Amino acid sequence: MFWRCLGILALFLMTWSCARAADIEIGTLKDDLRFISISGEFSEGDDLRFKNLAISAEKAVVLLSSQGGLVQVGMEIGRTIAIKGFSTFVGDDVVCASSCGLVWLAGRHRFISPTAKVGFHAVFTTETGQQDVSGVGNALVGSYLQQLGLPPSVVIYATLATPASMQWLTADDAKKIGLDIDLIQPDSSPSASSEPIPFGGSAAASYAPPNADAGPAALPAPIWQVYEYTDLPGYDLPNMPLKLFNVDECKLQCDANSRCRAFTFNQRQNVCFLKGMATEALQFSGAISGYKGDPADVTRTGHDFGPVLSFRTTKEVEILGKPFARANGSSLAACQDQCVLTPSCQGFNFYRNGVCTMMSARKPTRKNLLSSAGARAD
Repeated sequence: MFWRCLGILALFLMTWSCARAADIEIGTLKDDLRFISISGEFSEGDDLRFKNLAISAEKAVVLLSSQGGLVQVGMEIGRTIAIKGFSTFVGDDVVCASSCGLVWLAGRHRFISPTAKVGFHAVFTTETGQQDVSGVGNALVGSYLQQLGLPPSVVIYATLATPASMQWLTADDAKKIGLDIDLIQPDSSPSASSEPIPFGGSAAASYAPPNADAGPAALPAPIWQVYEYTDLPGYDLPNMPLKLFNVDECKLQCDANSRCRAFTFNQRQNVCFLKGMATEALQFSGAISGYKGDPADVTRTGHDFGPVLSFRTTKEVEILGKPFARANGSSLAACQDQCVLTPSCQGFNFYRNGVCTMMSARKPTRKNLLSSAGARAD
C-alpha cells in the first residue's frame, strides 16, 4: 500500500515540478499519506514557512524539485525534516540539485525514482564576481551532515564537485559512500529485475551497504559537551518539556532517545527540553545545556558572561515599543553584546535583515518569525 502511495506521489510530482515560482504546500493523498511539496529556488524565509507547515504533520514525505538556492535555508529545512523524522522523495525526471540535495539527505528514508537527478557541489560565494569555493560554507555543510549521522565519505562526496559542475548521484556511488537510499520503481513496488536502470547500479529497492565491511569505518560515539548558563534555542522534539528533577535526568532522557542530539534543562522550573540538534548557544543564566559532538559544532552567540549576568535571548520573539538606538548591518552576537554592555538597555531586537534595536523595556512581546529578542532577567 505504501509503495502505491509513493507511485501516486511520483505522478503528482511530474506535473507539479513544472511550477516556476518557489512554492511550499502541504496536502494529503491516498490512504491519508501526508506530503509537503517544495518546488523552486530556496530563498530567505522558506525555512520558516516549511517549519510552520511541518509542525502540523506527525508523519510526512517531503517532495523535492529544486535547482537549489540559499544553502543555509536548505540546511534549516533539512534539520526540521530530521527532527520530525520525515522521509524525502525525488520523483521521475525531477531535478533536486545543490542545496536541494542537502535537504534530500535529511530524510529518514531517502526515496528516489529511477530517472530522478540528485546532485551536489561545493558551496561558493560570488563576492569577487566569480564563483569561489567557500571554505566556511563547506565546513558548515560538513557539520550539518555529521549532525544527520552521515559518514565522512558522504561529506566529501557532497562537497567535492566545483561550483561550476555537479556531482550527480548514482546507485553505485551510494553504495561506495555508504549512503542508504530507497529506489521507487515505475510500478510502485520494489523490483528484483536485473535489467539496468537509468539511475545506475542494480535494480534493488535499497542501496544500503550489504555489510559492514563494504562501507566506511564506524564513527566513534559522540562526546557530550555540557555548558552552564546556556540555552540551545529551537529544534525541540515533540511533547516537550519534560518535568524532571535535575540535569542528569535530562541527559539520561536524551541518551535514551534515538532522535535526541541535545538538551536544555531549565533549573528554575525543573523542565527538560530534548532537541533534535543544536546550532547556537545563547546566554541564559537559569539553564544548563548539552549536545553530542565537537565544541565547534555549536556557535556561541555573543559572549558567555557566566553567572554574573541574568540575560536570556529567544528566537522568533520581538519586544514591542520604541527603540532608543538602532544599528544596521549587525549580527545577533554583536546586538546582544551591545545591549549587555549598555546599562540603559533592558532588551534588544535583532532582525534577519541585520537591523539591531536597543529597548529600554523588556515587555510587551509578540511572536515574530523574523526576529530574535533578548532581555535582562534580573
